[in-house]
Amino acid sequence: MKVIVLGATGATGRLVVKELLKQQHQVIALVRSSGRENTLEKINEGLGNEELREEEQLTLINGTALTLEDAHLSKLIDKADGVISCLGHNLTWRGIYGAPQMMVRDSIKRILTLACPQRKAPLKLVLMNSSGVRNKDQHEPISLMQRIVLTILRLLLPPHKDNEQAANYLRTLDASKHTTQWVVVRPDALIDHCNATPYSLHPAPIRSAIFDAGKVSRINVAVAMTRLLSDSHLWEKWQGKMPLIYNSEE
Repeated sequence: MKVIVLGATGATGRLVVKELLKQQHQVIALVRSSGRENTLEKINEGLGNEELREEEQLTLINGTALTLEDAHLSKLIDKADGVISCLGHNLTWRGIYGAPQMMVRDSIKRILTLACPQRKAPLKLVLMNSSGVRNKDQHEPISLMQRIVLTILRLLLPPHKDNEQAANYLRTLDASKHTTQWVVVRPDALIDHCNATPYSLHPAPIRSAIFDAGKVSRINVAVAMTRLLSDSHLWEKWQGKMPLIYNSEE
C-alpha cells in the first residue's frame, strides 16, 4: 500500500511514518523543507540497525497539501491508496492565530478536490482530530457547561474551529461526487510513551473531553490509524465514523 502522510514532521506524524514503514508500506511524506533532515533522522530512530534511505520505501516531498502545485499533488494522490492526516497547529501565538487558520480543513478539502473521481479503488483517508469535536450524526450528549466551554473555544481558538470544520466537511461529503472513504480518529489528551500499549476505540465519548479527559499515547494513535488502513475488517467497521481512542487503562 502507498500512503501519503500529512503533518509528517509533527510528534504524531513521525510515529505514523515509522509504523507504516514497519508494516512495509510505501510512504510519501509531505514535509516543510526546513524540517526535512530532522524528519528523516527522527523516522530512522527505532527502525533497526540499518538506516533507511530515501526512495526505498520513503519519499519526502518538500511542500504541504496547501503549497504544492495542483498537478504535482494530483499526481501523488493518483498513485496513493490512502492518506493519513496528522496535521495540527503549533502551540505558539503564530501557530494558533496565524495563517492558515483553517489549515486542516483546507488541506483535506484540497486533497479530495484533486482526487480523481474515476479511481479504480476508493482513496482511504484517516484524519486525526480531537475528542472535543462532536459527531453530530450521533447526537452525542454533553453537559450545558461543556457546551459553553466549547462555544468559547470555537470563538477564541481557531484550531478548535478548524478541527470541527474538517470533521464536518468529511461527515457531510456528497457520496455521488467523491469516491473517498474516511475515518476520523478522535484522541483524548495526548501523552508520550515509548512503546505501544493496549488501547480501545469507541463510537462515542465515554467521558467528558473537557472536565474528565482521558489519556492516549501518540504511539497508540499512530498504531490505530495505520491499522485502520491496512486491516480491511477494521476499515469496514469504522469507515464513515468518528471513533474516539483511549489507552485501555483509561
